[in-house]
Amino acid sequence: MKRFKHFLAILGLLFLSGCQEDFPVYSTFCDQQTLPPPKCLHYAVLNKQDKDVLEKHFGVIDDPKCSYRVELTKYHVGNCNNPIVKSTGSDFDGYVRIEIKKGFKCYYKVQSDYKNDVDGAFERVLKKVKIDLNQQKKAN
Repeated sequence: MKRFKHFLAILGLLFLSGCQEDFPVYSTFCDQQTLPPPKCLHYAVLNKQDKDVLEKHFGVIDDPKCSYRVELTKYHVGNCNNPIVKSTGSDFDGYVRIEIKKGFKCYYKVQSDYKNDVDGAFERVLKKVKIDLNQQKKAN
């Protein structure tokens, strides 16, 4: 009986570790040579909970008058009506993207795909934002 419990515990750990999504996170500073680093941010996000999470991770209070705008996109491929996309299927269900723009000009963007876990993709993107922006501050 004791061996069976250990077997179940190990099986459970293998199952949980096999379920974790392993999608890469892509990020880039689009045009940092011509744009100064943002000293303020405006979070153009409709969902209050997402806006609060972004504000906490960026560590900058929302300033609606700021010219640097943070946009969050949580896109689900199932919402796509393109017949080619629907017929071929996909390795992922959607993506999460965060962009910082000044006007229409991109300053920074980060994105990760997801299969079943949009919250996991959001967390991956937030971690990457924190790493990249901290490195950017140190460089300036």
